[in-house]
Amino acid sequence: TREEAGDKPLPPGCCSGARASGSWRGADMTFTLEGLKEAMKYMVESQGFDRVLRKMKLLSATPGKVVCEMKVEEEHTNRGGTLHGGLTATLVDVVSTTALLYTERAVPGVSVDMNITYTSAAKIGEDILITAQILKQGRNIAFASVDLTNKATGKLIAQGRHTKYIGS
Repeated sequence: TREEAGDKPLPPGCCSGARASGSWRGADMTFTLEGLKEAMKYMVESQGFDRVLRKMKLLSATPGKVVCEMKVEEEHTNRGGTLHGGLTATLVDVVSTTALLYTERAVPGVSVDMNITYTSAAKIGEDILITAQILKQGRNIAFASVDLTNKATGKLIAQGRHTKYIGS
């Protein structure tokens, strides 16, 4: 169904070619880079959990690939003062979904499976890069890979895989 595939109202002015319903779904819809920024802003400015990502910035986007940046602040950390694993999972989820929006089908989908491998810690004050790449987008399922790296050193912090149901 449309709801299962993550169909939600569009933020105004984010894309061209949207159907009259103003939904996320539609093969005839394409996001501009500015529109993608607006869609991300719309996602994180909610009253829900995604608001912890308000300080994340979209650096670049090409079809199926998105790069974002975020400074690790105290609100993003665990008791040990490093990037919280749950927030890392949220970054994998949100940034891979953004990359999925920047494809020809422009649909966010819903999560089917997600896993994260944590390889090093990110401390308060460090800038991290979040790079999401759509590996494959089939008729019903999409697969993404997300790398979180330290911007200064390039060291891998975590790597995530995200599988999403995108409908037919």
